[in-house]
Amino acid sequence: MDNRVCNIFNQHKILLKNLKTLDIKEFSKKRNYQLYLGVDSSGFYNLLFFRESKSRFVNKELEELKKISQLVKSKFDINIVKFGLFYNSAICSKVIKSNLDWKFYDFM
Repeated sequence: MDNRVCNIFNQHKILLKNLKTLDIKEFSKKRNYQLYLGVDSSGFYNLLFFRESKSRFVNKELEELKKISQLVKSKFDINIVKFGLFYNSAICSKVIKSNLDWKFYDFM
């Protein structure tokens, strides 16, 4: 994991133990994502996506991320409770309003 990602986690006060960088190619053909899996201080599994793209993030992409999340759950046989998306581009406001079980973080 690179230093920039660590700094972004620190800015948003995200502390995860057993943090793993997963290869997104195992689950999807998307290339503009990085995938991290870890356990927070409460013992819940967290799955965090980093999206680096210039195009707008829309509901269709979130549905694909949910499918990737299900694949990660089945591969590691774990129950992931918390999901997050770090993005550096515009995001559709409907995505944020309609998906309350996800956390969305802006980074530049």
